[in-house]
Amino acid sequence: MGVRRLSRELQKMHHLITTRFNVRVGLTANARALSPEWLEPRLRLFREITVPSVASQSIPPDGWLVFFDEDTPDEMRHQVRGLEVGFPLMRAEYCVEFNAQLVAERIRNVIPRDADWLLTTRLDNDDALNRLFVESVQRAARRGVREFINPTYGLIVANGCLYRKRDFSSPFMTLSEPVAGFQTVWIDQHQRLSRHGPVRQFALPDAWIQVVHGGNLANQVRGFRVSPSKVSPDTLPEALMASISTLRLSQLLIDNSVGLLRRYAGSAWRRGRRMWTDRKLGK
Repeated sequence: MGVRRLSRELQKMHHLITTRFNVRVGLTANARALSPEWLEPRLRLFREITVPSVASQSIPPDGWLVFFDEDTPDEMRHQVRGLEVGFPLMRAEYCVEFNAQLVAERIRNVIPRDADWLLTTRLDNDDALNRLFVESVQRAARRGVREFINPTYGLIVANGCLYRKRDFSSPFMTLSEPVAGFQTVWIDQHQRLSRHGPVRQFALPDAWIQVVHGGNLANQVRGFRVSPSKVSPDTLPEALMASISTLRLSQLLIDNSVGLLRRYAGSAWRRGRRMWTDRKLGK
């Protein structure tokens, strides 16, 4: 049986996933992101986690643009080329500086001439998607309505533990917009996209998976710890599922109780600080 597709042919809708790998923001190269010490473990995560999650989608995207710095070493380029051969939907794009204008230019090179509606989705190079992600985004998109589409609920994997999180402006956002004058989802940082248009939530359970590790900046885990038995095997790539430790109910209760106490303590501290500041200012 062939891969299922939505009836988008009549709508002329084109859906692209877009990923930054080791690009520079500004004209100064990031020497760390060009070093083998950074590139090799990051490429391994990309190969074992991100690529399988895109390749296993119930409905594939129309393409996947992955952006690399033009100074990426030849050995890494060779490995990336191997990934492209194994998964033809993926297309490596090498650039001097990454920005929204560059993304738009590269998309113009691949989008069909008869397409009149565009979906661009963000995906980090060490994260993963639920296998129903692309299908859910395409079903949520309303042709003729320019808006951001946000998958509200996801998972975090950190140190062998699994957490469930809610994020109303996640780094997995999609911009649904007309091809005429399109801007792409990279018009701004994902936390600030509501400044550029309405954000509509869709509630696919565990729509995305963030991987927290020593090489990324997102080292603060938020959310409630969950047992891997409560997550569908179809949600997590095999490499991630194998890395998650089993969990006793008692440990789950302890971990989440401690997390709640920390959250309430932090909230109380912030409220107290605001009250003290207001009193000092005579409000």
